[in-house]
Amino acid sequence: MLRDFFPSTNEGAKVYGGFMHHNNCFCRTFDCKENFKDSIKEINIFLEDNGYEISEQNEFDETYSYTKNSVSISRHGYKEQFVVLIERDAFSKPQSNFLTNELKKFRNQRDWEQFHNPKDLSLALNIETSELLELFLWKNHEDADKEKIKEELADVFAYAFLLAEKYNLDVEEIVLNKMKQNAEKYPVNKSKGISKKYTDL
Repeated sequence: MLRDFFPSTNEGAKVYGGFMHHNNCFCRTFDCKENFKDSIKEINIFLEDNGYEISEQNEFDETYSYTKNSVSISRHGYKEQFVVLIERDAFSKPQSNFLTNELKKFRNQRDWEQFHNPKDLSLALNIETSELLELFLWKNHEDADKEKIKEELADVFAYAFLLAEKYNLDVEEIVLNKMKQNAEKYPVNKSKGISKKYTDL
């Protein structure tokens, strides 16, 4: 549901029938029904299904607008629609969790988990990384096909996220922890503008 796996991109927002209004705000429109009560009912079904508090008719002001916590609902100025804006809140999990959840759904729909043991996921990750490297073979980096880079890089990320999920690892947590370790190995005053390994600094 949206509150658990809050997207950061339009592609992610499409899963919930909307789009991103800036990075931290989800937007979705609902067509107005014949009466106001039915319009609220449809919006409330969406809110409740996605972990948000429902709105009451008496909570709307005279302009048919409502704001509570991270949710705002308002009548579109010139279209027969209501606009629902939902800001990312403290309950929202990291984007990596959302991506992992989508990958798992895709995998499970095809009954592929049986093939996704840690060893084979590691092998697949290595193979996809090699395919990414192949795009740069015998050419300058600016000559590589950007669309193919996107495809191969997406495969690399997908297998990396699924491997992390196998060991119940939080991607955001382990990356930030590794950055903290690297900051100790590579202090700015010793490593700035230098490509040497920390043992040679």
